[in-house]
Amino acid sequence: MSDFTNENSERSRRRKRPALWGVAGVAAIAAVATGLLMWKPWVDEAPFTASVSFATRTSTDSTGEDAGACVPNSSGEPIVIYDQTGKRKLAEGVTSSKGQRLSSEFGDFAGYCFTSDRVEGIPSGQDGYMVQIGGGTMSPMSERDLRASVDQQLAKLKTVKLPDVKEPDISQ
Repeated sequence: MSDFTNENSERSRRRKRPALWGVAGVAAIAAVATGLLMWKPWVDEAPFTASVSFATRTSTDSTGEDAGACVPNSSGEPIVIYDQTGKRKLAEGVTSSKGQRLSSEFGDFAGYCFTSDRVEGIPSGQDGYMVQIGGGTMSPMSERDLRASVDQQLAKLKTVKLPDVKEPDISQ
């Protein structure tokens, strides 16, 4: 009877070994996968230079040789790029003192003063960014938008419509 018991326990041990190796293998794969997801080697985190373009209604026109040029009222104001939460400053630049007056082909933006400025040292791989110009309202932007060329950003203005804003009734 003891031989029979020993034989059964030996068979039981042989069956458990592959199961233990399987569990260990799955645990190792899970550990490697978790490490890769946390490390994210496929995400490029190298700093990049952004083109921050905007059009403003208020500006001063240039004359003479610079006809068609304009000086935006936000000239010399800081451009600050924050993380997605808007709490951590990532990079900073300064708005330029010269822009171009947009023609009628820009639809709703005809007559606006368009400027584009470069902001260097923005870390890549963020989920999103918040951009603030001159201490004004923060606007969300994607990395793709920040990496777009000035020509791409200017072309986008041709298709963007400004929201209809009702003028306040001051006749009362």
